[in-house]
Amino acid sequence: MELASDAFWQAAQSRVWHRCRAAVAGQLHLWSFLAAVVLCGLIFGGIAAGQLNSSDTLALSNATLQLLQAIAAHQLAPANALWWQRMVADGQFLALLWLLGVSIIGMPFIVIAMFLRGFSIGFAVGFTVIQFGWRGFLLASIGIFLHQLLSLTALVFAAAIAIRFSGLVLRQSLPTAALAGALANYTGWFLLCACLLMGGAAVQAWLSPHLLGALLSGS
Repeated sequence: MELASDAFWQAAQSRVWHRCRAAVAGQLHLWSFLAAVVLCGLIFGGIAAGQLNSSDTLALSNATLQLLQAIAAHQLAPANALWWQRMVADGQFLALLWLLGVSIIGMPFIVIAMFLRGFSIGFAVGFTVIQFGWRGFLLASIGIFLHQLLSLTALVFAAAIAIRFSGLVLRQSLPTAALAGALANYTGWFLLCACLLMGGAAVQAWLSPHLLGALLSGS
């Protein structure tokens, strides 16, 4: 019984691995394109952070300092609340990508959404670096980039799948009988992306505050 169970799980893991590898290989050009879109968003967000007027800069700087003081004093909300807050925000974005993917006109909006996602991250990183110099780079690396490595990977993967599915819908290349199966497969990939987002949210909720607290205490 135990051997049969092990064989079943090994076969399942092998199947998932081969399907992931095939999906990545088949969508590498989309991955590259979307990564370039996100990179452009990051760059433009960083540039926009340097164009703020003095009143906006002062208001954002005060808000950032209050956040850092709360982190240093361990006065943030409980980790599970932070995790849930992050998951709601990322889950809504993922749901938007899913919805755009099943619509006929969703393809360009998926690209725009990914650009705006990169823009918001680039703005936050750019502002932190401009205000705090090299320490700001460290703070942004720990507080933003660390969990975004998982979250952005999941969202770029989801966006590539959504663009591909939107293309299938647009070309009407799937017979009606196969559409339900393709939609279930499409939704399954998004559930996998949601699991990656959970990992990114966990890093932000449980790991980043401790690392930031240690960094701020040591400075």
